[in-house]
Amino acid sequence: AAAGQEGRLYLADYQILDGAINGIYLNYQKYAYAPLALFAIPKNSDPNRLLRPIAIQCGQTPGADYPIITPNSGKYAWLFAKTIVHIADGNFHEAVSHLARTHLFVGVFVIATHRQLSPSHPLSLLLRPHFEGTLAINNAAQEVLIAPGGGVDILLSSTIDNSRILAVRGLQSYSFNEAMLPNQLKQRGVDDPELLPVYPYRDDALLIWNAIHQWVSDYLSLYYPTDKDIQNDTALQAWAAEAKADNGGRVPDFGENGGIQTLDYLVDAATLIIFTASAQHAAVNFPQKDLMSYAPAFPLAGYVSASINGEVSEQDYLNLLPPLEQAQQQFNLLTLLGSIYYNQLGEYPKSHFANPKVQILLQKFQSRLQQIEITINQRNLHRPTYEYLLPSKIPQSINI
Repeated sequence: AAAGQEGRLYLADYQILDGAINGIYLNYQKYAYAPLALFAIPKNSDPNRLLRPIAIQCGQTPGADYPIITPNSGKYAWLFAKTIVHIADGNFHEAVSHLARTHLFVGVFVIATHRQLSPSHPLSLLLRPHFEGTLAINNAAQEVLIAPGGGVDILLSSTIDNSRILAVRGLQSYSFNEAMLPNQLKQRGVDDPELLPVYPYRDDALLIWNAIHQWVSDYLSLYYPTDKDIQNDTALQAWAAEAKADNGGRVPDFGENGGIQTLDYLVDAATLIIFTASAQHAAVNFPQKDLMSYAPAFPLAGYVSASINGEVSEQDYLNLLPPLEQAQQQFNLLTLLGSIYYNQLGEYPKSHFANPKVQILLQKFQSRLQQIEITINQRNLHRPTYEYLLPSKIPQSINI
């Protein structure tokens, strides 16, 4: 109660998974879970104090089926409950954070850009390098990865149709304007480093976000001296209209007053698109190899019910984990997906920008990325190592 009053509690609620249909692969019955996990920050002034899990409820309804489990509930009860949370997190991560909110989110703007903006349009020139390979990998995923008998069907908890529905729900609930990184962090209550001192994703992502924002602002200001120039650009307005249209991209909460009215909004919008295609995708894709490929640490499905009745034994915990061949499939697929680095943020094709004024601005952006690389490497000397947002490890586009 004291921690709650002092703003030291954080809740991970996987309610979006409640009611998911359990999948079956070959003769394996899989289970989907919708737990709640409570975390706390210790009360002291240590700048390196870490978030700690303190209580888990393995389903949405409290009571006998889903009692609250704590570190005092017994070794295997606590390990079982933490694994349930990892499984839920893995399913949310792959369908929502990864597929829906990077691949599918950016895909809308790839199509709108190619349909509505000429190759020489200033915004088109800025965005197209960040779209390289995206439609190709999205199409390959549709045909192989999120198809019946594909990796998602084999490994994740739910049926393939249910996983697809989860991705749709994840995208439809993703407000464009709230997805701006500073807004997203504030909305989730994780923006204050005094309250949550160790959050490497937040701290490194803000460096990248601000660098992209400055580059985009400098670039677009060359072509749009006033807001009136934005409003009078018919191609730009058609681009925005397609992205939000019911028979187009259906991007929730996109634009201002039916279109794009100001340079400030266009800068924010282009920043979000570029950030998502580069840094955000890097942050959700590459941990698949390092953090998620080893099934006992991060299973993608459970193989027993989450209902805990009585004492949890070692065998109960082992029964929760994937069978060997499933674990091998998980290792192979996630190691592959988390190992491919093609192109690098800030490295545009030679002579891509013909305007000499842009070259000066681009060099400024590239220099800032080099400084961010140094800053993150220095930070990693004094915190849990986090390298996913090193600029040298951020591809320019979603291409894997």
